[in-house]
Amino acid sequence: MLEKIQKRDDVLIQKVAKLHRPFLNKLMRFLTFLGDQGKIWLLIIALEVWKTQSLYVFVSMFVSVLFAFILSEVIIKRIVGRVRPCHKIDEEDLILKKIPKYYSFPSSHSATSFAMLTMCIIHCDFLTVLVVFVLAAGISFSRFYLQAHYFTDVMCGIAIGIIFPLIMAKIIYIIFSAYAPEMVK
Repeated sequence: MLEKIQKRDDVLIQKVAKLHRPFLNKLMRFLTFLGDQGKIWLLIIALEVWKTQSLYVFVSMFVSVLFAFILSEVIIKRIVGRVRPCHKIDEEDLILKKIPKYYSFPSSHSATSFAMLTMCIIHCDFLTVLVVFVLAAGISFSRFYLQAHYFTDVMCGIAIGIIFPLIMAKIIYIIFSAYAPEMVK
């Protein structure tokens, strides 16, 4: 079964390589840059906390994004140990400026992006959700486009970024409801 998945992923990587264009390459590198180290998500968390003045919103967003990162980047990647597609490509065919050192599965960019989106759906207004959706989808696609990840890496990262924050949101809500109920209203 894993061989079938790998073969499908290899075919999809080859198909996405046919989309490569100079303008798209620059756009995708920029989107990936925004997701690096959670830069854009930290900014959005700061803006949302400034807007709401809510410790509960801060904790929900920050902890969900942080734990999605830890689960995907630190734990699962080291257990699975899947080689990245960019490690199999000739150097002259690479679009990425900086090649990631570590493993591929799952995409932590996708996990953190969709963790942020999940938290925004819970805590934010429609316009913020829309902006974060576009950024999350763009960052996730950029990882596949730039051949830093396979399609299944990105999709599993998205799943982690949706499921795990929903669990964290419930736990954080229970804790705040018990110890600071005035903050969750």
